[in-house]
Amino acid sequence: MSNITLFPADIELFEYMKTHYQTENEKEFFEKQHYRQLHVFTSMYDVVMSEYNNDDGIYIDRISYTEYQVGNVNKHKRAHVMCLSEVLNVNLKETGILDRDITLFQWLRERDYANVEYDHNRDDD
Repeated sequence: MSNITLFPADIELFEYMKTHYQTENEKEFFEKQHYRQLHVFTSMYDVVMSEYNNDDGIYIDRISYTEYQVGNVNKHKRAHVMCLSEVLNVNLKETGILDRDITLFQWLRERDYANVEYDHNRDDD
């Protein structure tokens, strides 16, 4: 077990999602992010979504254990937050990442977590 303490919002999120998964892909996403936040450190970035793997050009990176950034390289916009619950609540229009009024959580659900990566820690490159 690691010595990492998750943010209270993430503890609540992971607990809530255990009984509210909409698809198997969503279940896999939350279970793997939970594990990775607790046990997989990255000094570079842990790629959750590459901008090359979706038509919107969105990237999602996990930093250290629990921090995240979401952005769009083509628009040169990004948001950096301290935990998963915060990054999922990022409004992609308000941050200039997309032209649609949608949160990252809604965007991921809309695509049923297609092209999410679970083993692309740049420390290992």
